[in-house]
Amino acid sequence: MDGEKWTHSLLHRGQTLLQPVAGFWQWWTGQLLTLLPARVRSRLFGQKQQLTVHLDQGHYRLESGSRDILLEFEAEPTRKQEQMLAQILEQAAQIRLCLPISELLYTRLRLPAATAASLNNVLTFEMDKHTPFQAQQVYFGYRILEREKGNAFILIGLLLIPKERLDPRLAELKRMGIDPARLQTTDLPDSPVITLIAPENARQSRIQRLRTLNGMLILVMLLLVIATPLYQRQARIDALNAELAVPKSRAERAAKLKQQLDELQQNRLFLVKEKAAAPSALILLDELTRLLPDHTWLNRFELQEDTLQIRGESASASELIGLIEGSSLFYDVHFSSPVTNNPATGRDRFTIGARFGEEVAP
Repeated sequence: MDGEKWTHSLLHRGQTLLQPVAGFWQWWTGQLLTLLPARVRSRLFGQKQQLTVHLDQGHYRLESGSRDILLEFEAEPTRKQEQMLAQILEQAAQIRLCLPISELLYTRLRLPAATAASLNNVLTFEMDKHTPFQAQQVYFGYRILEREKGNAFILIGLLLIPKERLDPRLAELKRMGIDPARLQTTDLPDSPVITLIAPENARQSRIQRLRTLNGMLILVMLLLVIATPLYQRQARIDALNAELAVPKSRAERAAKLKQQLDELQQNRLFLVKEKAAAPSALILLDELTRLLPDHTWLNRFELQEDTLQIRGESASASELIGLIEGSSLFYDVHFSSPVTNNPATGRDRFTIGARFGEEVAP
């Protein structure tokens, strides 16, 4: 029993809390719907039907779905008829007026096929050639019935009615709140449809265009409300990127300078290492001075990369190869040219080549 009371109390509190939320949601959705044009609201939330107005033996017969209502020409509609008419007009998506063919003029025209793209303009300019009227004197509609072989000509069905005959009836329907948008006859199965552009409808068209424009403006405003924060955020991001561009450029230059410094350091270390690996000319000359006997002197000492070449005279040139090879600084010691005798001094002329530094294993 206590559990049921607790559950009932909880449900009652929940309903109490949800009532303001539901009321707010209903009010908010209602406000949003009022911002939409009437045509959009009617298309979204109303099941519209086509209303057909027939001229039937001196009466207007309105047909909408399963409903029919008869209205006489000159008699005012009854209260019941007004109520039914208001309901029908509320659900009418489009109003069509149907007249017997006897009140209309229907003819067929044979025109060049090239006029198919601009038939309205062609018929407007040539109406007096094909009918007894000027274009501004009639309401007219047309339809392409067939194309001849070779597409050279087309057959047009032209339906028209004089304005002086139709305007009084349109004015009478206007007083009852009925504004037909199209006119046609049911006596011909392929009859064209006449679009009615009566002067009385011009103001309503302007009002409708203004409503549509208001709806578009509201949509644009909503888009601006959404897009403005995003634009401001993107502008802030662009500003921060611009501020970061300077330190980023400096960092890139610093990284490039560091890379160049590292390369120079590596080159310096390479030179130091190479210098340390190769003995200096003074060391080599000192070593040769120590190795060569007193009866030997040099008249040429030449260094090229890791190769040494010496020329001179000696009392015994043959023993020089062994003496130089005994040093740890030289290897691959050999005579570069044959040994010759100098008759003036009685000594051997020699040219010896050798390599120095670290010996590369073959």
